[in-house]
Amino acid sequence: MQKNGGGFLTRIIKGLAIGVAAMLPGASGGVLAVAMGVYRPALDAVTGLFKSFMPCFMYLLPLGIGGVVGLIGTGRVMESILAAYRVSAMWALIGMVLGGIPSLIGEANRRGFKPRYLLGTLAGAAIIGGTAFLQHHLGGGEALPFNGWTAALGGALIGLGTVIPGISTSFLMIYLGIYEPFLAAFNSFNIPMLLCAGLGALAVVAALIAAVKRLFDKHYGYAYYGALGLLLTSVALIYPGIRSGWALAIDAALFAACFIITYFLCKLPTGGESTDAADIFAEIKSANRQKE
Repeated sequence: MQKNGGGFLTRIIKGLAIGVAAMLPGASGGVLAVAMGVYRPALDAVTGLFKSFMPCFMYLLPLGIGGVVGLIGTGRVMESILAAYRVSAMWALIGMVLGGIPSLIGEANRRGFKPRYLLGTLAGAAIIGGTAFLQHHLGGGEALPFNGWTAALGGALIGLGTVIPGISTSFLMIYLGIYEPFLAAFNSFNIPMLLCAGLGALAVVAALIAAVKRLFDKHYGYAYYGALGLLLTSVALIYPGIRSGWALAIDAALFAACFIITYFLCKLPTGGESTDAADIFAEIKSANRQKE
């Protein structure tokens, strides 16, 4: 395994980017993890913690450090931006998520495309659409009250978006009306609410990560096209409308700029990450053989 700090520092930076994406409406931490080559190694590391704790932990540690820093920094920025420039911010964020879709589709087609994979897209769209339908008819379409339960729901959604590539769970939080109160609690270090959010995220990750790993192993195409359906429907839910005059020009420019930046960011090579991951998981396999 590599002994220099390059791999560790690289994963801190990638964890930082994933943490930022987890908090940004329109971005997906899972999609960014896929694009940067750390998604599958991180899944393997989490599911392998009980078998080979130290190498798995050392792989995940820098990702976790970067992720926490990204979450904290982004939360403060987003609270200010949404308060002052909500519609323009929504168009910028929609540009970000649509700019990442070509990369997501490319990953989905990496093992070949079959038309039946589009059933996964319909299923993903139905899940988000059904959630919106229930919230509208059972909750009257009004924002949910922010309390311990909805803080746990917000944390669970962030965990879901990290485990399943393509889900921009912040969009769902905006639709449910809990995103901005969640940011305020996060930025003010409201410990009870943060504990509820952390427990929600931990519960979702613990419950789903093994199943998600199996899903992406056994039904790769369906899984990624399902994520695409989740993502596109989430975007539709927070469509902010089209303004006129200078506001339209600003919204269009922000949308285009964020689309282009995200598109090329997702095209960046993964560098030495695959080599680093391969070395780490070779050590895990060696440790497992020694235990046997």
